[in-house]
Amino acid sequence: MDANETVRLLILNDSRTEAERLISMLHNAGRPNRAQHVTSEEVLAKLLQEQAWDLLIGHDQTSNVTPATAVKQIRRLNRDVPVLLLTDDETGAAVVDGLKIGACDVIPLDQDQHLLLAIQRELQNREQRQLRRLAERRFREAERRSQHLLDSSRDAIAYVQDGLYLYANESFAELFGYADRDDIDCLPIMDMVDEKDQKSLKNFLKDFTLKGEEAESTKLEFTGVKHGGGTTPISLEVARATFDEEPCIQFLARANQAAEQSEELVAQIKEIKWQDLATGLYNRQYLVDRLEKLVDAEPGDGHESSLVYIDMDNYAEQVQASFGVAGADMALVDLAALLRAQAQEGDLLARFGDSTFTLLMHNIKADAAVLRAEKLCKVIEDHIVDVDGKTLQITASIGLSLINDTTTSAEAAIDQAVNAMEKARAEHGGNAARLYEPEMTEDEKQERDIASEVQHALDSDRFRLLFQPIISLRGSEEEYYEVLLRMLNDQDEEVSPKEFLETANKMGVGGKIDRWVILESIKMLSQHREKGNKTKLIVNLSRESLCDESLPPWLGVAFKAAKLSSDSIVFQANEVDITNHLNAAKAFAQSLKGLKTKMAISGFGCSLNPFNVFKHVELSFVKVDGSFTQDIQDNNEKPETLINLIKDLHAENVTTIVPFVENASVLATLWQAGVHYIQGYYLQEPSASMSYDFNMET
Repeated sequence: MDANETVRLLILNDSRTEAERLISMLHNAGRPNRAQHVTSEEVLAKLLQEQAWDLLIGHDQTSNVTPATAVKQIRRLNRDVPVLLLTDDETGAAVVDGLKIGACDVIPLDQDQHLLLAIQRELQNREQRQLRRLAERRFREAERRSQHLLDSSRDAIAYVQDGLYLYANESFAELFGYADRDDIDCLPIMDMVDEKDQKSLKNFLKDFTLKGEEAESTKLEFTGVKHGGGTTPISLEVARATFDEEPCIQFLARANQAAEQSEELVAQIKEIKWQDLATGLYNRQYLVDRLEKLVDAEPGDGHESSLVYIDMDNYAEQVQASFGVAGADMALVDLAALLRAQAQEGDLLARFGDSTFTLLMHNIKADAAVLRAEKLCKVIEDHIVDVDGKTLQITASIGLSLINDTTTSAEAAIDQAVNAMEKARAEHGGNAARLYEPEMTEDEKQERDIASEVQHALDSDRFRLLFQPIISLRGSEEEYYEVLLRMLNDQDEEVSPKEFLETANKMGVGGKIDRWVILESIKMLSQHREKGNKTKLIVNLSRESLCDESLPPWLGVAFKAAKLSSDSIVFQANEVDITNHLNAAKAFAQSLKGLKTKMAISGFGCSLNPFNVFKHVELSFVKVDGSFTQDIQDNNEKPETLINLIKDLHAENVTTIVPFVENASVLATLWQAGVHYIQGYYLQEPSASMSYDFNMET
C-alpha cells in the first residue's frame, strides 16, 4: 500500500481523546487516514458490512467493545482487517493475551514508532494477501482452461498414481476401446496391460517413481488389452506431472503417433535443441527450463540450490579485440572446458549469453556457494587462454541467487543473480563474486536530505506553482483554481509537497514557503485579472501559517500593494491542522473575515467528529477528503456515505468541493447529491497556467 494512500481505520478505545491523538499522530507521521471510532458491537458490525477497512487499532482494555469481541466480529463477517492493540501493561502478559485472541501485534501505548512500523507491516501483509487471493483466482481459472483442453485434446492423455488412473480423457479411453472415459477412473493400470508385459511395466513404473524429480521424460511401449477383448500395441510418452495438486505420472499418446519420427531421431533433435553448438554445454533455454521445474517443485527438506551467473569482464575489449570474432569463439570453448572441469556431480553448467555462463548448484548452503564462486573467480583469473599460440588472461564477475521455497519464478532467480553480478563488478571493478541481497525498503534506505533541498530551493528560487481548475456543477459563473506547489530538485524533477512540506515545517520554514506561494499567487492572479478575467484562487496554508498571528496583517499589506481585491483568494487549511489547533484556526478565520477573505477546509470527513469544527471556525468552503471519491471510483463502493456527508454539509450552509474526479461515471452521483464544485484529472490536470475554458460544459 502506498504510504500516501488514505488508510481506512477503525479505532477501538474508550477514550475519545486518545483516539483523536492517535489520528493526529498518524497524520503528522505522513499516514493520511479516515477513521471511525467504534462505540458498540452493533456499530462495528454495521461498519464492517458497509465499507472496506484496512486496519483496526484498539486498546486492550476497552469496555464498550472488547478486542476479543472485535476479532470475533471480523472473523464472523469474513473481513480481512488486521488488528493492532495498544496496552498500558508493562509485564508482557498483555502481549500474550492479545496474540491469543488474534491480534497481529500488541504495542506499549507510548511507543509510536513501533506502532507506525507495525501499521506499515500489516498494511503490506494485507496487500500481499489480496495479491495472493487474486493469483489464486487466476490459477483456478487457468486450471479450468487446462482441464477443458485436456478433455477436448485429440492426444490421448492420462494421469497415473500408485498404479491407478486418476484421470483419462476421451481420446485415451478410445485408445483402449472404452466408450466413456469415466470407465477408466481409478482402474488399475495392469487391467489394461497384456499379461506378458505386466512385470516389465511394473519395474519401469517403480524405477521411474524412485527417480523422483530427476526422472526424465521417456518412451514406454507395451501390448494393451482393449475393453471387450483383443489387444493393441501402445506407445506412450511418460513424464512426471502434477494433477489435482497431486504428484503423478503422465501418459501421452500423440494423435499423429503413426507419423512420429524414430526414437533415435527424436533423441538427436532433443539433444540439439538443448545444446549450445559453440561450447557443447547446455544452452540458455535448457537452463531456464530446468530452473522453472526446480522453482515449481514442491518444497523440499530445507535444502537450497544456487544459481551462479558468470560474466566475463571486458569481453569485447579484451577477448574479441585480441582474438577476433572466430578466435573469441575458440576462447569461449576454452573457458567452457575450464568451467566444466570445476563443475561437481549434480551441477548444471550452461552457456547463457555471448560471454556469460551459468552454473546451477543443488543442495548447497549460501556460504558454501559463495566460496565456490570465489574459487571460480580465482581459477578464471589464473587460467591462460591460448588460441593458436596467442595467450590472454581474463577475469569474471559472478553473481549468485539462492533458490528455495521463497523463490517466485525462474526469471526472478536470474534477475537476482544478474543484479548481484552487476554489484560485484561495480564495487570491485570485476574479478569478484557476490551473493544477491534484497534491496532495502524505502524506509530502510538512508533518507534523502530533504532539509538541504528545501533550503536550496528557497535560496535559488526552485519552487513552482501549478493551477488546477475547480468546476461548478450548479452553473455558477465563479472561476476557481487551486494553487499547487512543486519543488524542483537538482535534476529539475518536480518533487511533490508530500515529500518536503513536513520537513519544511520541522525546519520552521513552512511559513516562509507559504508566504512565497501567496506573493507569487497574488502576482500571477493580478496579471491574469488585468486581462478581464474574474478568476479566484484557493491557496493552501501549513499549520505554521495557521498559527501565525502576524500573517493576517501581512496579507492586508500584500493585497493593498498589489491592488488586488482581498476576496479573490480563499485560504485553505487541512482538517487535521484545524482540529489540532482550533483556537488558532478560529482566530485566523476571524482575521480573514476582517479582510473580507474567505476560509476553506480540505481533507474533510476523516476526523472522528468532523462537524465539530463548525462550532468554532467560520468556514465558507469545504473540500471533502479525496478518499470518498476514490472509494466510489476505484473500490466500487456505494456512494451513500459521500451523499450523506454532502447533505449534512449543505445543512451547515457551506460551499462543497469534491476532488479526485477521475472519470465520468461519478459525475451523475455528485450532481444528484447537490455538490457545488468538482476537481480532478478528468477535468484537467494541474498546469503552469490558468488556461481552462470555464465556458465548456462539464
